[in-house]
Amino acid sequence: MRGHGYAIRTVDRIARPARRLSPSMLTGIVAMSDATVTIGAGLLIALVYVAEGRPGDPMLPDLAAVMLYAFTLLLVANAAGLYRLNVIMDPVPRLSKFAVVCCLVFLVLLAAAFALKISSHFSRAWAFSWVLSTVIVGALARVLAARALRRLAQAGRIARTIVLFGGGVEGQRVIETIKQLNEPWNRIAAIFDDRLSRTADSIAGVPMKGDLNALISWSRMNQPDEVLVALPWTAEQRIVNILQALAVLPANVRLGLDFGHTELLSGRLSFQFGLPMLDAHEKPLREWERVWKRLFDVFVAATVLVLSLPFLLLIALAIKLDSPGPVLFRQPRYGFNNQLIEVFKFRTMRDDAADPQGVRSTERGDLRVTRLGAFLRRTSLDEMPQILNVLRGEMSVVGPRPHAERTTAGGRQCDEVVIQYAVRHKVKPGITGWAQVNGWRGTMETEEALVKRVEHDLHYIKHWSPWFDVVILARTVLSVLRNKNCY
Repeated sequence: MRGHGYAIRTVDRIARPARRLSPSMLTGIVAMSDATVTIGAGLLIALVYVAEGRPGDPMLPDLAAVMLYAFTLLLVANAAGLYRLNVIMDPVPRLSKFAVVCCLVFLVLLAAAFALKISSHFSRAWAFSWVLSTVIVGALARVLAARALRRLAQAGRIARTIVLFGGGVEGQRVIETIKQLNEPWNRIAAIFDDRLSRTADSIAGVPMKGDLNALISWSRMNQPDEVLVALPWTAEQRIVNILQALAVLPANVRLGLDFGHTELLSGRLSFQFGLPMLDAHEKPLREWERVWKRLFDVFVAATVLVLSLPFLLLIALAIKLDSPGPVLFRQPRYGFNNQLIEVFKFRTMRDDAADPQGVRSTERGDLRVTRLGAFLRRTSLDEMPQILNVLRGEMSVVGPRPHAERTTAGGRQCDEVVIQYAVRHKVKPGITGWAQVNGWRGTMETEEALVKRVEHDLHYIKHWSPWFDVVILARTVLSVLRNKNCY
């Protein structure tokens, strides 16, 4: 991508960094621990105490009460800030708050039971002993979990990897503030600055790695969680250019609030590392959202593969009979984090006319396309082998379509037409996407076609939800049937 004086280099086939437990994954684990303690205590006491007092009486009311209490407790505890990372790692000062939340939720549900005249279905001894056990065992579990998690953080198994852009006074202030927090999970890995001649080789023990291009290349390789921009307020245009360049990274990009440029005030204000910051760019998918999307991808891809396998084998046989050459066409395309992945398709062209780099776009009546290939392309059946890419974890069922290395729009490279083109690589590419179901699929004969695709892709990234994926998937069949732009 080119723009505002900063050229962003692409990086081929990057090795993924070692997996660590991220802060948001930890908060989810602690929330599940609270739910397990709450449900386990309620059911265990009901089995030991209540079941003896009412033999043969079903325990469904107790189970329903336990599940409702656990669900409500998680919602209220989250709203009260009990699942913030600093609270999880240092729980003792907030144990009283945890106890108050547990009791408050219990009293509210108890009042609701009286109002609905269903309190007689429950044992008061069971209810009060259950809530007391939840408070005691839950508090103890949080203390033990904090000790274990701190040891993991010190061993490097839990880390929020931070990189800093700006090696001046502002950068030094950010480093000092983060270190004073004494939070072992915050790891400042490197500093970058585009004015290397004015900066030292290291600041407070953190190495200086290079300029903005080096930061983007380093981030492609190491995938940091946070990119903090610490520059003086007077460098407004410089900051705008830098934040535009950093928009391609699948990381949280934050700006110290010594700056107030109106172009960036659409970001959310937050308090990070003891400092007020503007969240200029955020990860499109948080850790648990990525888990959900991956489960959705595997379920859909595996189901489609099993149900369509005989049909896919017939297509493979037809390709072999139609023209000489392999069944599958493999093409390097840009995927998540701008990495090159090998995308599978059914071969639709003569084998001697293959174009792995995507130098020449297909045209109406293209002589390179076989008779069967024209049908496969028109119906998008040639994309079906990408189910394998989904199962391999390289693609999603729904996401921005991956483009070949030398794809053009109106005769120009894509990153020359749209400055934010590489931002679409912040999520995994998909077999289908929001742009495709809105008619923007097939050959890009004009620059407008690319602009519209990118607009729809960025809309998808910004508004992603599980339901959005389901809607796009449901609309895909209809959009394929009426599409006229694939040949």
